Amino acid sequence: MTGSFVYLQIKRITRSSFWQKNLAINIIISIFLFFMLLEIFAVGLFLEDILAKAAKNVTPEQLLDKGLIYYFLVTFMLRFFFQELPTMEITPLLHLPVKKSKISLFLNYRSLLSFFNFLPFLLFLPFAVRYLPAHYPAMSVAAWFMALFFLEMSSNFLAIRVKRKSTVTPSVILIIFGVMLVIGFLEKFHIFSLSVISAWYFGRVLQQPVWVLLPLAAAVFFFWENFRYTRSHSYLEDLSRKKHRSEKLSSHLEGLENRGKIGTLILKEVRLLLRNKRSKQMLFFALPIFLLYGLFFYPDPKNLSHNFLLDFVGVFISGGFLIAYGQYILAWESRHFDFILTANIKTDEFFKAKYYLMTIPTLLLFFLTIPYVYFGTKVLAVNTVMLFYNLGINAPLLLFLASFNRKRMELDRGQMMNYQGVGINNFINVIPLLAVPVLLDLLFTAFFGHIASLWIIFLLGITGIFFHRQLIQMAVRFFVKNRYKIAEGYRSS
Repeated sequence: MTGSFVYLQIKRITRSSFWQKNLAINIIISIFLFFMLLEIFAVGLFLEDILAKAAKNVTPEQLLDKGLIYYFLVTFMLRFFFQELPTMEITPLLHLPVKKSKISLFLNYRSLLSFFNFLPFLLFLPFAVRYLPAHYPAMSVAAWFMALFFLEMSSNFLAIRVKRKSTVTPSVILIIFGVMLVIGFLEKFHIFSLSVISAWYFGRVLQQPVWVLLPLAAAVFFFWENFRYTRSHSYLEDLSRKKHRSEKLSSHLEGLENRGKIGTLILKEVRLLLRNKRSKQMLFFALPIFLLYGLFFYPDPKNLSHNFLLDFVGVFISGGFLIAYGQYILAWESRHFDFILTANIKTDEFFKAKYYLMTIPTLLLFFLTIPYVYFGTKVLAVNTVMLFYNLGINAPLLLFLASFNRKRMELDRGQMMNYQGVGINNFINVIPLLAVPVLLDLLFTAFFGHIASLWIIFLLGITGIFFHRQLIQMAVRFFVKNRYKIAEGYRSS
């Protein structure tokens, strides 16, 4: 039966139009991954020397044991964001004499082919073979590496389970980010370090190999949990109760229907975003990344002296939703775009609804970035200026640029590592959104100073907000001229 599943999966992939259209990209990605694996293997070969140079008052294996917990945290996050769920078309098989348990087992087995599962063999096996046998018994060395491998398997199955949970309950993503923030806070202020637990456990494994049973039990448990969940949720009705919960937010916004045609359009757009896989992942994956983007730069005092860097980060964190949503502001509805053209909807009302749906959440999300004032009032000032620039300039600009994006987007596909519906225009559009405010600040600062420059950019944003109706009308006129070309692009792509 497993052979039949493999055969069906190969046919499904090779016959997919999506695979054929992106064959060149897939080949390039495969070559890139091959060279990446070679580089990782090279690091594994020289890991002993690297640790020996970095170690101070500890042995190389003790230093490595301390850092292994962070390796697993990083790979777990990478798995969560980039590893695809092991899926197959279950529905056509449900009426056939195929046990759901066999389908579930195959899905778990398929996840073992993930790129991340091979990392321990490339990165840590050379160290275990070349260095550890000279200092520890062979049984201890084998137990140490097997503990690494079983923890990698636990990470694999746990990431799959959490990711499946996040598709039904997107708030799980926020919980993960919250846990990571707490860990980072504890590490930064030296309250508690996970390296203590990591060093204790792997040191214990080298002394008493029986401790390898702990990660083995964890791997078996998460394997069984994935198997049980997939087997008991094969039908759409199994998730119906949980899907109703995801609609609570849109139900709270039903009062928008009393705000006229624009309010009704906004409500329908919110429902579209919350009910489709790709849009939900965009909202709950991209937004936390945008909001937390400042943590990569602000903690370093040197970065706070570079105005252009503060401008760049300010545009990112204050306009995260605006950029992520506005890049595909027409493509979200590409599947039923012909209906929109023939419906009794005024084009200016359609665009105003899009504008308000970009700006109102942007304003609300800005308040979540106010705690960045911890790094200085200058940071808050720049972020505030960039907020008004996003609302007054970038939001109308995105309405205008939307007419250039003519690639159909399938919302039932995942967001990560999915370039369907993404064209070269999307990458070009990012340039004016991010580069123009930075260049304006550099230009005005050179002539008038940084404070005056911020005031000028702030006034530009206020002017754009004041004349937003006129700017929307300009985007509407351009859209009307190109609406049939856009519709043709959505049909053919």
